[in-house]
Amino acid sequence: MAGFTLAEILEATGGHLLQRGISEYCSRISTDTRSLEKGALFIPLTGENFNGHRFINKAVEKGAVAVLISEPADVSAFAAVSVIAVENTLHALEALARFHRLRFSIPVIAVTGSNGKTTTKDMISSVLKRKYRVCHTKKNFNNEIGLSQTLLSLTSEDEVCVTEMGMRGLGQIEELCHVACPTIGVVTNVGTSHIGILGSRENIARAKGELIEALPETGTAILNADDDFVCRMADHFGGKSLFYGIHRGRDVWADAIEAKPDAMNFHMQALGECASIHLPMLGIHNVYDALAAAAAGRLLDISADEISKALAEFVPQGDSQKLEKLDGILVLNDAYNANPLSVDMAFRALRQLPGKRHIVVLGDMLELGAYAEQLHREIGKKAAENQFDFMITVGPLARIMAESARQNGLSDVKSFDDCQAAEVYLKQKVVPGDTVLIKGSHAMHMEKILDLWKGAAE
Repeated sequence: MAGFTLAEILEATGGHLLQRGISEYCSRISTDTRSLEKGALFIPLTGENFNGHRFINKAVEKGAVAVLISEPADVSAFAAVSVIAVENTLHALEALARFHRLRFSIPVIAVTGSNGKTTTKDMISSVLKRKYRVCHTKKNFNNEIGLSQTLLSLTSEDEVCVTEMGMRGLGQIEELCHVACPTIGVVTNVGTSHIGILGSRENIARAKGELIEALPETGTAILNADDDFVCRMADHFGGKSLFYGIHRGRDVWADAIEAKPDAMNFHMQALGECASIHLPMLGIHNVYDALAAAAAGRLLDISADEISKALAEFVPQGDSQKLEKLDGILVLNDAYNANPLSVDMAFRALRQLPGKRHIVVLGDMLELGAYAEQLHREIGKKAAENQFDFMITVGPLARIMAESARQNGLSDVKSFDDCQAAEVYLKQKVVPGDTVLIKGSHAMHMEKILDLWKGAAE
């Protein structure tokens, strides 16, 4: 964990020293008193529903030797503790993370995109660990706080840092890049997630493209050549660009792609080396993520054979797609989140799986703004085109999806207002040998359907 002298804290944050305590050195940074350790600098973050300044006393009691504040506070009670005033504590956290990152002359890889960020970041980390000590973003902690915590965890033993960058608007990735100073940027794709906020795929591409614009001319952009919006990002970058995709002629490409019930097999060509890849994950979208990881690996001198070994052993973390067997029924649990691109990818993965019947259980796709009705209708049409055997929807927007599916020939469709009712109907409909996809935006809590089903099974 990063440590700072008082002088370094003042230099990094531009803060004003209100009171000098007994210690000139902070051994770590903490934003949470529950995990705070002695010797820490406590940074009280504020938000709509919380204010860390309320926990300053608790931080001091647990051993903080310095605190930052961005609002008036009675510092007389902290006689042994250094108190530094800053304009914004979150910006101060970012400034300290940037200060610490610049202590290291190592490759810093940043990954962004509408879908596949976390999986790609984790695949890159797994590939690079074949040769290097890697510091990387935990889970999908990809905002200002998560990125800062990742950078602050850098140690002298780390040889590469892999970060994930999310965004909800223009300028946010630019801000994250100012903190991380990435040397390699990876963009997976440009979909329609957050289109309700940004208004168009063009604006989403602009927001994601901030990563490539922030790279130094000595840096490298790793771009999905099969996504036109991503491919064009190279036009505005003066450094080196590597392209990956499933068509020949890319710097890294795949052919002889074979979908198995529980894996994707393909042949990979990567910067002059080739290898056979066995990827224990479903869907062509994961092939793209693996190619991005291979590009990063080859760029940093990982052989194609070592990349093949890393991908064969890769285990997705957190809330990625999971296959579960319940009552003789195969369930593709992809309930964590949903947008039009990820739903289309999930449809393809479902079709890859064996089953007497293929069933989709879909919830609302949120944050689509004025495009919500159009995009739900498009997904309903795609469900019909895939000739799924029946469809269950949850939520008011998903009813539009259901209506579109019926209009396009999928007759067996049922809509519900909540997960409980959907689960009761689903259990009545399924039989052993069926395969079911469960997917929806996080706020729809589609995982409740599986939880209720499991509870009934127990």
